Amino acid sequence: SPSSSSDTSRHKRWAVSAPHVDLSGDWTLIVNDDFKGEYDEYLRLLGINAFIRRIACSVISKTTEVTRQTDSGRTLYINGSNPKGNWERVLIASGRPDICTHEETDYVHLRLPIKTADAEDVEAEAWWEDDRTKHRSWLIGGKKYGGGDFESLRYLSENGNVLVCESTFHPSDATKQKAQVTWRFRRDCAD
Repeated sequence: SPSSSSDTSRHKRWAVSAPHVDLSGDWTLIVNDDFKGEYDEYLRLLGINAFIRRIACSVISKTTEVTRQTDSGRTLYINGSNPKGNWERVLIASGRPDICTHEETDYVHLRLPIKTADAEDVEAEAWWEDDRTKHRSWLIGGKKYGGGDFESLRYLSENGNVLVCESTFHPSDATKQKAQVTWRFRRDCAD
């Protein structure tokens, strides 16, 4: 069965999350001086000038996210909001058990059109890994920031009260350094 540990460990890319994992929630970004420094460096590596970085760091604490995980994790809706605007997207995971395979390399995962936070048209690929507890996505084919791909790894920590999103920009130019930032969002409590 797909839930057995031997089957889970054999396959690295899953369409579905583990039954106990649900990334759904309303979230507010956790901001401290360390995060602001990491975020500033991320923006610098993307080529953002110092003036814009200072503004971005001064308003970053107003960032929120709404996530809704449906269809056993196959669909992850994300609506990020900050003073610059909203970025609404849907990531569709592909892999086991929807694609039957004996080898990880004998099939192609879904790549679907999506817009980046900068409204650029790219393709998205997503799946669950690490015993189906972490959701990885790639936005592929971006031209901004000198061209490259955005990778995100989302998972819960602190007993489900914190949503972590490790974001990496992989520049097309191999001589450029990757830009990385780890977003940590605290679950909003119901009134």
